[in-house]
Amino acid sequence: MKKLNLEVDGVWIDAHYDYSEGEAEVTYYPDGSGSPGSPARVDLYKVTAGGKEDIMPVLSDYVIEDIEEQIHKSYED
Repeated sequence: MKKLNLEVDGVWIDAHYDYSEGEAEVTYYPDGSGSPGSPARVDLYKVTAGGKEDIMPVLSDYVIEDIEEQIHKSYED
């Protein structure tokens, strides 16, 4: 599990997560089959703000999506 400190709506939080890189699409293998690939994935497990208590249960969906998006962007840099 990894941890990233980031700012969401003016509040600094620690996001505890796992990140899986996506797989590239393979149009054709030598046997004629292929693979559609898969996107990168973030599994968010815990969010803390200045303490050890998990605040994820009280976060709205858009805040959780923002956190996941910021984690994805951190891997693009």
